[in-house]
Amino acid sequence: MGGGGHWRRSSEDLLRALASHEECIRREYAASLELVAELGNRDVAVEVGYPSLAGLLRDVLRISPSEARRRIGHAAAVTEVPVVSGGVVPAALPVTAAALREGVLGADHVDVIARALSDLPLHVPDADREVAERTLVEAAHSMDARTLTKVGHRVRAWLDQDGAPPEDRELAEPVNELHLHTRRDGRLVLRGEFDREASALLTTVLSPLAKPRPTSDTGPDPRSAAERQGDALVEVFQLAADTGGLPSEAGEKPHVLVTVPLQVLRAGIVHQGDHCAGEGVGRGSFGRRDRAGPAPLGPTGHAVLDGVGMIDAASARRIACDAKVIPAVLGSRSEPLDLGRASYTVPTALRRALVLRDGGCAFPACDRSHRWCHGHHIRHWADGGPTQLDNLALLYGTHHRLIHHSDWDCAITGGRPEFRPPGFVDANRRPRRNLLRR
Repeated sequence: MGGGGHWRRSSEDLLRALASHEECIRREYAASLELVAELGNRDVAVEVGYPSLAGLLRDVLRISPSEARRRIGHAAAVTEVPVVSGGVVPAALPVTAAALREGVLGADHVDVIARALSDLPLHVPDADREVAERTLVEAAHSMDARTLTKVGHRVRAWLDQDGAPPEDRELAEPVNELHLHTRRDGRLVLRGEFDREASALLTTVLSPLAKPRPTSDTGPDPRSAAERQGDALVEVFQLAADTGGLPSEAGEKPHVLVTVPLQVLRAGIVHQGDHCAGEGVGRGSFGRRDRAGPAPLGPTGHAVLDGVGMIDAASARRIACDAKVIPAVLGSRSEPLDLGRASYTVPTALRRALVLRDGGCAFPACDRSHRWCHGHHIRHWADGGPTQLDNLALLYGTHHRLIHHSDWDCAITGGRPEFRPPGFVDANRRPRRNLLRR
């Protein structure tokens, strides 16, 4: 029924129709999991050149990697597995599978039930596992997945009252976690957890740097304790960078990469004096566009800080006061960018040009930083392909392997990498670019 006639229906009728549609969606989800399971049983991903079924589902269905892995896990839990000798192995969660096919459960319910019943100790009898699954499925008939999670915790506690004992490895090799999230304004949000020894080390290092500043004519230090600790952590980073002893990454020592038009940098140097001549410890790298590219910005323009985004020109000039300035002209035929047949590996100068052009992995929709990427020869070096800018593209390891072992094609069009998908991803094989980089 078209959307235009719904206004004539009663509220009760609309609710019944909505519930009916939800049941259909859930039944269709169960049917799609059977397709996913069959693709896995046949190892279709390898057949068409993909390293994993999750990667194949991501491109065919245009879903996130986490959603692809979720569906593969659901398929393994609720579908039967055929065996070579004949017959089938029952689904790991047969009651859940039946309820899903009936449209009673949704994907979130399956998540909760699978999580509650996973990795149970061997001493739990099969009969208790079956009772637990049936209890959870019956509860799911009348509650959402969030409420069902609480039931899952109780069921889990009933099945495994003692819990998993700590392993010796946990004591010998404690786990430290640090989660980083960059906000849209470029500020970085940190959240982490450290073992006792690491906590003591961090506290010891921060403590002398986080002390309040001495009282001055303007009064006591106005910073809060959190602000003082944040400033202290930044100072620790600066001290570590200045030592020059940090390990290399992607062939270079850690550095902050800033791309800024040369005119903007020169304007700031002229206005600020000779002390900004660009000599320093190498925490910054600067590039300029060639004349064929977009017109350079004026003194009031912007620069790009790698991993953060746009910054104002004044900040770029400030970084230049304590940085190494590296001019780079994209698209030129000068020696650093045209290395001919003499070199297979991508040297530092050419890699910098790749970073300036591609920004990171050039594969469509990939957001991996250039630090994780390889320099891919579009025409293979062994086949006579030169190591030069118009034959290279930055690719994250997974996508680098995909290009070499599947029907994806790569070419440089209009000075930018362009990718043509296999026919099973797009029947018309329309070329794609990474729109995240522009």
